[in-house]
Amino acid sequence: MKPKLFFLILAATAFLVPACTSGSDPVPRVFVFTDINIDAGDPDDRQSLIHLLWYADELNIEGIVPDRWYAGGFEACILAVEAYAKDFDEYDLGKRGYPDPACMEAVIATDLEDAIERFHNAASYRGSPLYVLVWGNMANFGEALRQKPELADNIRLITIGTGLMMEEHRPYIPENWELADKPCEQPNWNGAGRNRIYNDSRFNNMWWLEINWTYEGMFSGNEPYEMFERLTEYGALGLHIWEVVESQPWAHYFRVGDTPSVLYVIDPDNDLDDPTAGSWAGKFVKPLPDERPDYYTDSSGPVEWDYSDPCNTWENHVEVRDYARSTLEMVRPAMYEALLDKLSYIYGTKASSY
Repeated sequence: MKPKLFFLILAATAFLVPACTSGSDPVPRVFVFTDINIDAGDPDDRQSLIHLLWYADELNIEGIVPDRWYAGGFEACILAVEAYAKDFDEYDLGKRGYPDPACMEAVIATDLEDAIERFHNAASYRGSPLYVLVWGNMANFGEALRQKPELADNIRLITIGTGLMMEEHRPYIPENWELADKPCEQPNWNGAGRNRIYNDSRFNNMWWLEINWTYEGMFSGNEPYEMFERLTEYGALGLHIWEVVESQPWAHYFRVGDTPSVLYVIDPDNDLDDPTAGSWAGKFVKPLPDERPDYYTDSSGPVEWDYSDPCNTWENHVEVRDYARSTLEMVRPAMYEALLDKLSYIYGTKASSY
């Protein structure tokens, strides 16, 4: 489907198609804010979107907000959905429970005003929680939430890399970013807009899983390179895995840094109510149960860590990152195997365990 046709569909379906799902059984509702772009930054969001589309039969996708409209974000989403449409037709994915490509395209927000309205509509529903997956900074999500703060009761927020930055990464901070006085106070790569929400007492009781350093378990070792080669064999979406990093040789692996937010929701053995139990996304803790009863973040395991004031234990931050990352690395083989088995089913090929 071409982008021009999308606008015709949007006009007719914006208020008629609240979500994209084909099955009748209840599935998790998700709403994505992403800084996806075309050759203007990290391509991991483009890979993560492909991964999300491969699981569109297990999710109720209610919105996709490409925050960086100015950097080809909308167009990047369209390219992914066009690849999805090719696979939908060639492999008859509708019979396998996948939603129609027209529906998938119709949930992509065209601008910030459209994004906010879509989010408010989706989050107003109280029948089941809306999992809000933030694959970038929190500025646009925060603007939408502050307009209707009462919606915090209806959502479950999962963010990636929104806490503190590793000290070793400070030399790579862009020149136009503000440097914190202390390394232990430097916001992570996606930290813009985070503290306006975290420090707003209206949201102290909001369910929030902040995956700050654990997500690095998607990058480590040789396995992501091997997985990348295998995934490119699966249809147009598999080919798109290669296309989105073709011009960035450093990213020729299964990067998907934002995918842990999806993994938490799709893990069939996960207790969605309890991030501390562990899942494909890693293992987490509830560090401040009195002040923030539904806030979860990276587990420090046996390493001493002051969650109230990390500066007090900052000398341990590398060890904390390493432990948090390991909790995802340990479950990564099972997640990889499940994805390959799923793709073998979708594309009608022989299952090949990881």
